[in-house]
Amino acid sequence: RAEQLTRWCDEPTSIPVVTDLSLCFNPQSFLTSIMQVTAQTQQKELDKLTIMTDVTRKQPEEVETAVRDGAYVTGLYLEAARWDSKQACLEECYPRVLFDKVPVVVCRAVLREKLETNGVYTCPVYKTTFRGPTYVFDATLRTKHPADKWTLAGVVMLLEVPAV
Repeated sequence: RAEQLTRWCDEPTSIPVVTDLSLCFNPQSFLTSIMQVTAQTQQKELDKLTIMTDVTRKQPEEVETAVRDGAYVTGLYLEAARWDSKQACLEECYPRVLFDKVPVVVCRAVLREKLETNGVYTCPVYKTTFRGPTYVFDATLRTKHPADKWTLAGVVMLLEVPAV
């Protein structure tokens, strides 16, 4: 956490190329700032925007430049499912694997009414496995299966996973 903050303090006017969301004290504020920048640059109303996510195939060290209209984030883990990078979609988890590290995710602000819902699972993101009060936001994950399958399986994304 200290390393990320130190790097950010060295260049306070620029967002890091990849931000580790799990190291943010208040990840909701970081996501809100993405929406605020979009609202200002595109002349949109802030309360009509939401965060849309797109999982890339990249690991943090492979990202060289910042995304133009949003932010690259890392530090997310899937619980009760896994991300299939080859097919770019949500799949069933492997046996005896509790958590799956998600590749770099692009977070963008879009109008709520234009948020894609077909072939998408709206996945709640929590800071910890405690869930409830640790809710951060809803991520949009591509899926070939009905979204209800993942809801019934209790699939969530976490910023902090227990040591296994």
